[in-house]
Amino acid sequence: MTTISLPTYFDRDTLSGFFNELEKHIDTDDVCLDCSTIRFSKPTAMLVAGSKIRSWVRSRHRRGLKTRKKGVDTYSSAHSYLKHIGFFDFVLMGAGNCVGEARGSSTYIPITRITKPELGEGENALEQWYEDIQSKVRGLARVISGKPETHQDNRMYNYALREIIRNVFEHSGCEECYVFGQRWFDGAVEIVVVDEGVGIGCTLRETLGDITDQEALKQAIKPGVSRTSQLSDAENTFDNSGFGLYVLTEVARSFGLYVLTEVARSFGWYALGSNSAKLIGYESNLEESTLNFNGTYFGFRLTRSPSDFSSLAKDIIKAGEQEANVDGIERKASAMSKLF
Repeated sequence: MTTISLPTYFDRDTLSGFFNELEKHIDTDDVCLDCSTIRFSKPTAMLVAGSKIRSWVRSRHRRGLKTRKKGVDTYSSAHSYLKHIGFFDFVLMGAGNCVGEARGSSTYIPITRITKPELGEGENALEQWYEDIQSKVRGLARVISGKPETHQDNRMYNYALREIIRNVFEHSGCEECYVFGQRWFDGAVEIVVVDEGVGIGCTLRETLGDITDQEALKQAIKPGVSRTSQLSDAENTFDNSGFGLYVLTEVARSFGLYVLTEVARSFGWYALGSNSAKLIGYESNLEESTLNFNGTYFGFRLTRSPSDFSSLAKDIIKAGEQEANVDGIERKASAMSKLF
């Protein structure tokens, strides 16, 4: 029997080696996943690792390979936390709360499954589709912001969750995605959305041709870049303009802290990963690396919120439209991308 230990720390930069071990033993007949090694967990890394594990486990089950678990019942604060938020159910280990069972608290969202709403017919069908998504994220944004709906913090997280989730349902081919988020007592916030769809590279190749996954990610964070860029208004069913992800990466980048220590660098960043590629952005830095992941995730952490998110987002969109125009992209940000 081969044993694979989960990382001691589920953090942004600790997953590559673990993922490589999973892939190395994807075809090994008898493998045990040892969960007793976990001591600490951050939102983005936890949900991304969870998606990877469940994909790995499902692949092995389909082929009749023996997969064991160990250490799920380890007594520690980390294990209690992961059980409570639904992690072990999410990774198909059958322990703790089921996904959606935990109620969360005033400072965190447990692992939450969001399903794609139906797009109806009629003049207001698209507006209703957007509202269905908005209704799904409204309560999540209130928890993460810790503020009433009229507050700028709440508007920002409403915008962030809405834009990420609608991107999932417009492009990934998925009928569901998963969300997790936490707000700490010092005001720092981290949220992540994961889908298990076709990936950004697959969708952007429809418009940009034969590009790598890494090139696709770098294009995806530019203003006005979308698989719908060359579609007519009639064909662009969801009125996608390619500005939502651009706005979010610019906000995260602008409010990141640039400090040389590794600990401090864990604050103020965004992470975008899809299939074989990953980007981490903070201030003017963009780190590129490889990944082995089925789907797409977007996570970001802010140490503080902008004092006036609406004004900041408008400025970012204005600059983005000018940048897109220079690059030969005439499409403006959609009405939804401008709704703060």
